[in-house]
Amino acid sequence: MNEKQLKSVLLGSGAAVALLATPAVAGEVDDLKAQIEALQQRLDTVEVQQTKIEDSQERVAPANAVTAGDFPGSWKLPGSDTSISFSGYVKADFIYDFDALTNSDSFGVSGIALDNSASARRDGNVRLHARQSRFRFDSRTPTDWGMMRTRIEGDFFGANGNQTASNSNSFRLRQAFGQLGPVLAGQTFTTFSDTSTYPDTVDFYGCAGVEFARQAMIRYSASLAEGLGLDLAVENPQSRITFANAAGTARSTNTNDHMPDLVARFTYSDSWGAVNLAGVGRYFTFDAGNGQSDSSLGYGVHAGANVNLWEGGNIGGVFNFGDGIGRYITGGLYRGAVAQCTNPAKNLTPGTAGCNVDVDTIWSMGGMVRLTHRWTDNLRSNVHYGFVRTDVPVSQLTSAGLGTTAANGLNNSVDYLSGNIIWSPVSRVNIGLEVMHGWRDSHQSSQTNNSGEATRVQLGMQYVF
Repeated sequence: MNEKQLKSVLLGSGAAVALLATPAVAGEVDDLKAQIEALQQRLDTVEVQQTKIEDSQERVAPANAVTAGDFPGSWKLPGSDTSISFSGYVKADFIYDFDALTNSDSFGVSGIALDNSASARRDGNVRLHARQSRFRFDSRTPTDWGMMRTRIEGDFFGANGNQTASNSNSFRLRQAFGQLGPVLAGQTFTTFSDTSTYPDTVDFYGCAGVEFARQAMIRYSASLAEGLGLDLAVENPQSRITFANAAGTARSTNTNDHMPDLVARFTYSDSWGAVNLAGVGRYFTFDAGNGQSDSSLGYGVHAGANVNLWEGGNIGGVFNFGDGIGRYITGGLYRGAVAQCTNPAKNLTPGTAGCNVDVDTIWSMGGMVRLTHRWTDNLRSNVHYGFVRTDVPVSQLTSAGLGTTAANGLNNSVDYLSGNIIWSPVSRVNIGLEVMHGWRDSHQSSQTNNSGEATRVQLGMQYVF
């Protein structure tokens, strides 16, 4: 008997009792009324309980439904344990250069025009572009060996497009890696750095003096204690060796790399901030294939920190030094070693028979300090200073009578200073205004026109999805 039928029986019974009631059976009628009222109360209780059960029951999604994923912004495809997300941003940059730079899209201090040169007299330039716009694909899949993670990311800072009409800049790979448990394989930011210390700049290139490289690697990560981590990595080496030719000008060649770069990094984080310490070992080989060969070891040391100062305030910085780490330091000399002939009588380019080639690493040092302050929840400011110092191998490049101009244009030092204010009118939108100034000092055999400086103003508008 269903609920409606039960109600009908109860009501009908009550009506029949009322019609047939006589004084002789008044007591029995009262008993029946009491029983009916008790049954009605029990029926009401059952209805309430049934409603609660229906409301509390979890609704099972159809087998072909898309459901929420296991990390923010992700979702799961039907019949899969894999959570995926598609993210990125669109960014438009509006740039004005008061002075001459070789790169109109990013503020590279190493390319500032030298004083009194023809390039330096061509000051003033306007540039608008959207090359920093970015796409990123992420996934997470639980396995018996731990979480499997993948990422593919790219932007449009590849080959320059034709500004005449289409401005179709080439898409390029930034990151592509997979990770299963503690082991990562693929291309991502070098372990000889810490991205948490990277400055918050409007300019894409960022602050000089910061360690930076994205390259292929195999990395193992372990947690040693609460807040303490260790990373060990084998990374792509990409040696660059400079030598002077018979015309007395410096050249750079990518030699055969016999060993990968070996990197170790310790990180520690707590409520007050974080610190990190890293080291890299490198191996340079110059081999001309004619019996002229030599090799040299290089190394680098990195230290970085972030410290919370006050509510909304944070200070951070990095310091690095070493032999043969030029390509790891933003704004530095991207050559790690120099090759020279130890037989002056030959006056030959290294690699020629009889030269007796010798390879020496180039010493570099760099650093960066930044201060961040949040004025409100949607307004923040940043100030950055960075520097790079390089021991330019003048004596090696000008040896063997190859001329005094071989080291010309190689930077002894670069300095960078910037400040910005970034406003987020709504979530996922950032509008920033930044002023940058840079100094460059390079080697010149004449000791004139060996320095330059430049200033840039940039407005960036970023829309994150």
